[in-house]
Amino acid sequence: VADALRDRIPEPDRARLRTLADEATRGRILGFGRHVLDYGDPVDWFLNPMTGERWSRDTYWSVALREGARVGDVKLSWEVARFPHFYAFARAAAFFPEEGPRYAEAAERQLGRFLGENPPFRGIHWFSGQEIAVRLMAWVFTFDALLTRRGNGRRVEGPLAQALYVGALQIERVIAYAEHAVYNNHLLAEALALYLVGVLLQGAPEARRWRERGRSLLDEQAEAQFYRDGAYLQLSSNYHRTALQLMLWATLAARSAGDRPCPSWLRAIDRSITFLVAHQNEADGRLPNSGANDGSLPSPLSTVDFPDFRPTLQAASVIVRGERLYEPGPWDEEAAWLEGVHALDLPLRPPRRTTVSFPSTGFHVLRGTTSFATFRCGSVQDRFGQIDMMHVGFWWRGMNVFVDPGTYLYNGPPEWHAHFTRTAAHNTLTIDGRDQMAHVRQFKFIYPVKANLVDEVLSPSGGSFTGEHDGYKRYEGGCVHRRSVALVGDDLLVVLDEVRGAGDHDVRLHWLAGDFPHDVDAQQRLRLATPEGSIALAVFDEDAQPLEVDVARGAEDPPRGWLSRYYAEKVPVASLAVERRSALPLRWLSVIGPGEVTLERRGDVYEAASSTTRLRFRNVDGSIRLEETKPG
Repeated sequence: VADALRDRIPEPDRARLRTLADEATRGRILGFGRHVLDYGDPVDWFLNPMTGERWSRDTYWSVALREGARVGDVKLSWEVARFPHFYAFARAAAFFPEEGPRYAEAAERQLGRFLGENPPFRGIHWFSGQEIAVRLMAWVFTFDALLTRRGNGRRVEGPLAQALYVGALQIERVIAYAEHAVYNNHLLAEALALYLVGVLLQGAPEARRWRERGRSLLDEQAEAQFYRDGAYLQLSSNYHRTALQLMLWATLAARSAGDRPCPSWLRAIDRSITFLVAHQNEADGRLPNSGANDGSLPSPLSTVDFPDFRPTLQAASVIVRGERLYEPGPWDEEAAWLEGVHALDLPLRPPRRTTVSFPSTGFHVLRGTTSFATFRCGSVQDRFGQIDMMHVGFWWRGMNVFVDPGTYLYNGPPEWHAHFTRTAAHNTLTIDGRDQMAHVRQFKFIYPVKANLVDEVLSPSGGSFTGEHDGYKRYEGGCVHRRSVALVGDDLLVVLDEVRGAGDHDVRLHWLAGDFPHDVDAQQRLRLATPEGSIALAVFDEDAQPLEVDVARGAEDPPRGWLSRYYAEKVPVASLAVERRSALPLRWLSVIGPGEVTLERRGDVYEAASSTTRLRFRNVDGSIRLEETKPG
């Protein structure tokens, strides 16, 4: 693997991998793909490295999280027990073989201490079946890729086999909760662990039962969790990638056991590739930061930045389709580890990204050449993590200029969890200060929104999608939000918002910008200074008169103007809001593009313009109808 990839991974990236492995021998672990967290040397498995507080180590597993108010977010303590740094040990040993014995010794030492300090069914690391599953995956990979190749295998094989066995026992005990109450990536991980341990420990009395139970659940959940249009039931980009990696591991476990992967697994992986690639930014491999993002990546097998999806999508394509999606690069590493170096020579079939709609789940993409907009409009079907119906994101010339806010923390201060989850932080409308759905506790929402696409007009030079949702219809006035989104080429995005109903209402339109310097000019245009030049956003009423905007950045009380690209990290960004109490119907138009964007109205015809593009259109029942496009 190292020989095949050495020329594809830049030397600074390989040096950083070595540094990460070196740091991990001393308990400084890269967590969530972003932060180096110091757990001490020897590793303190019960430490929250951000608060300095510790979990009790002898508490029975089922009540172990009751100390959360004192210790803080448990994910910060779980992260080291996922052993993401074991992948760094094994990978760095491949690229720097002279360091292999040292990394193997560190892995053996840390594994031994973890097993000794976390006796079965005691403490936080036995609470979650998914957490058990993810660390079993890390141990299996490192045992195969590092320890057995360094002569350490005989010394850890007995304890490791026992750890796999006890881990599977606990997962079998708790999996009913994941099956009936969670039924998401947790269930996939736990089913994978049962199948994997059943494959590896064939001499165990329970092995056949675990293997059959895990395979049956994976078969069932591949059909249930990966929707027919390719979306994933949690409506989250990062959870989709997590689930995809779990299905890849299941496929490889089946092959290694001389078994055939279930056809449902392969179909789920294949349609996931289509869906995720359609939303991908070609310049850097990122996807919109939609839905919940807890920093999860079960198998970190690449030097690229955490939000880059190319490693997992390349691996998925070579395993299921027998072809590569991307030109050679550092994103090839995951495919080489999982499928073998022959994957690097498979035929190349670059994806052709175009305007596309995934109607059953309500994800829609409008594409130019280097720019694209995403539009969330579809009824909520199962689990979800954010109240974001009608959210619009915009990638301009390879940069995410108007963004999804992200997640930040699951178990931090409740006002921050609520801020990132709820409607007001997304690029959509709120009415009378309410959310589209009711947020009743941390991960519980009621009144799932019904939404549907009511119109689409597509052409070679641009197109539009129009949809509406009923999230506010249950309140006085029966309000319905209709939104029409039109992208013309690469440099002009127009969004028409219409609120229908009865009476007077407080309406708020919000746009969250990416991490760029900003200002607001005299014409109430928000301008972002990007490496590709200035891009502006202006909001107008239905008579094309500019509306007064309020812009905040990094406000604390209440929270406003924050972006979280990585778990446990937030950065201040520009948040634009337009608020007005108005009789209905109400119509506002947002225009985004380079230069001094403008909007004019002559009769029932509008003309929106940026520095490069002009668009004439009509408002036909709340839908943008394109009439003429020409250079600005």
